Amino acid sequence: MTPQPWEDDAACREIGVDFFHPTGRGPEFKQAVEAAKRVCCACPVRRHCLALALEIEGRADRYSRDGIWGGLTGPERAALRTTAA
Repeated sequence: MTPQPWEDDAACREIGVDFFHPTGRGPEFKQAVEAAKRVCCACPVRRHCLALALEIEGRADRYSRDGIWGGLTGPERAALRTTAA
């Protein structure tokens, strides 16, 4: 994926992609998802990130679809797309 100009301002830039792709189940998984969402909530380019995620969702690999993008999980983004349609 081509880097976007706004990515330089992303709050996640120094954190690493794995932080936004938590794995597992139960309370620890939920805590990891919420921690990633908190980073997104403070991000100045959150809307750009979410727009990109929604744009590429259909052609992206599973790893990209399942992560936290723009503060939303994969299922939350799917629900947003369904609502928008």
